[in-house]
Amino acid sequence: MTSVDDELFVLLWKEDSPSHIAVYSIDDYKIQRRFSLPGFIGHSDDEITSCVRYKCLYLTDRDNRCIRRYQLASEGMSVWPVRSTPCGLSVTPRCNLLVTCHGKLVELSADGGRCVREITLEAEIGSPNHGVQLTTGQFVVCHSALHGLNRVCVVGDDGEVARCYGHRHGSDVGQLSWPRYLAVDKESQFIFVADKNNCRVVLLSPTLEFVRYVNLKFKGLSRLYFHQATRRLYVGWWRGSVTVIQL
Repeated sequence: MTSVDDELFVLLWKEDSPSHIAVYSIDDYKIQRRFSLPGFIGHSDDEITSCVRYKCLYLTDRDNRCIRRYQLASEGMSVWPVRSTPCGLSVTPRCNLLVTCHGKLVELSADGGRCVREITLEAEIGSPNHGVQLTTGQFVVCHSALHGLNRVCVVGDDGEVARCYGHRHGSDVGQLSWPRYLAVDKESQFIFVADKNNCRVVLLSPTLEFVRYVNLKFKGLSRLYFHQATRRLYVGWWRGSVTVIQL
């Protein structure tokens, strides 16, 4: 899920569906249109983000190890190769694209997909699920393992962990179970964490101090998107529904 101006874009995945993206009104959630992307097959773990400045959508194409950039005004598509499978996407404060890959973060320039830098993450992070950059310049990464560490980490340009929240998986304060996705409030820099197996959203301060939980009814929360203007948090579920939380 992501938005540009007053429209919410939701990436769909169904083996028998020709449509890739559904577009809804931010105001009343009414469906506006659906459309497909040429050459894009899609995977159940692919995801979408957007850049409001450049009025474009970015999508992971895991099967082809690339990023697809879709220009909304011209409906033009460009393909940016990456050297490893893209697992997560976010847009940096400078409007570059941050790609989360196995063991590293890759920053691509918004004006053509040139690699600005690669940050190799320390070994304990292993396979990160999603990463974002704060206005301080630091990066926040969530990672998980069934019998290993389940954490949200602040890392520097060298990929080393400066601080973290979580350890072994659990449900108490200070614990996470499969942190899947992150969203950031640009004003406060507070961080929302999709704590998948605990069926909740965890709110952390920019220094990863616990603030509160938002407990949810369903299992399988998979994606988060925070809409700054309306202060609504969109929670995407594995089986295809979206919950909207007014903050």
